[in-house]
Amino acid sequence: MSLLRRVGADATSDLDLLSLCLGPSRGPTDTRLRAAGLLARHGGLRGLLRAGPGVLVQDLGERRGLQLVAALELSRRALCEPMNRRAAYGTSRDVARAWRPRLADLPEECVVVVALDRRHRPMAERILARGTPSSCAVSPRVVLTFGLREGASSVVMVHNHPSGDPVPSADDLRFTEQLASLGEALELPVTDHVIVAREGTFSFLDAGLLPPGSAKAA
Repeated sequence: MSLLRRVGADATSDLDLLSLCLGPSRGPTDTRLRAAGLLARHGGLRGLLRAGPGVLVQDLGERRGLQLVAALELSRRALCEPMNRRAAYGTSRDVARAWRPRLADLPEECVVVVALDRRHRPMAERILARGTPSSCAVSPRVVLTFGLREGASSVVMVHNHPSGDPVPSADDLRFTEQLASLGEALELPVTDHVIVAREGTFSFLDAGLLPPGSAKAA
C-alpha cells in the first residue's frame, strides 16, 4: 500500500495493482508471484476480464477469486456510461459507447435490449439472456415484449461476440431479419442491432442489413 501512496495509482504497474487487489499471502506463494502467474496465464488484464468466476476461483481459491471477480466487475462498470434518459441513441456509435465497455470482454454472449422513446432516448434497458462463448438463445418475441411493456416507440438490440470478431454470423443475420419483421408487424420499429466485440463493432443499420421500413424511427 505504501507504493500506491508514494507514486500514485496511475504510475503503479499492473502487477503491483493486481497484487494489492489479491491482498497479503498467508501461504508459501508470494502474492506478487501469484499475480504475475495470473497475468501470464490469462494474457494480461484484458484476459482477466474475460475469465469467468469459476476460472479465477480455481486459480486463487474461493475468497481471493471472488474478491478479484468483484474488483474486475467494478472496473467494467466504471467504464460504462450510465443510462442517460436525455442522451439520444442517434447513431450506432452512441450504442457502442454505452455498451461495448460492459459487454465486449465478457466470456459469454449476452443479449441486451434498450427501449427508446420518440426522441430515441433510452427509457429502460435489460440483459435478456446469457449464453455460452459462441451462442445465446433468445427469441425475437422476448426482445419486443420488453419494449412493448415499457411503452417504447422503438428498440435497439445489442449483443457481444466473446471471440473478439464483431462480424455477424448466419444466425445473427437470420435473427435480425426475423426481429425487424416482427417489430414492423407489431408497430415497434427495431432501430438497430449492434454487435460489440474487442476488435470493434458492427451495426446492422449502418450495413444496410435491416429490412426496409424496420428502422424508420432511426
